[in-house]
Amino acid sequence: MKPRRTLSERIADADDRGGRYLADANEAAERGDTAKAGKLYEKVQYWLDLSNKLRGNA
Repeated sequence: MKPRRTLSERIADADDRGGRYLADANEAAERGDTAKAGKLYEKVQYWLDLSNKLRGNA
């Protein structure tokens, strides 16, 4: 059975994913693809909310 990830690993993963989606969203916005940027910004918000929740800042 695979061991569970630690809290710090989960926080780092959420931060990393949020950052990657933010970069992609900004790139889409710069290209003028507002529909794609909007969907990506929603994903950014999800991962940053999760990161805050894991830190106890919810």
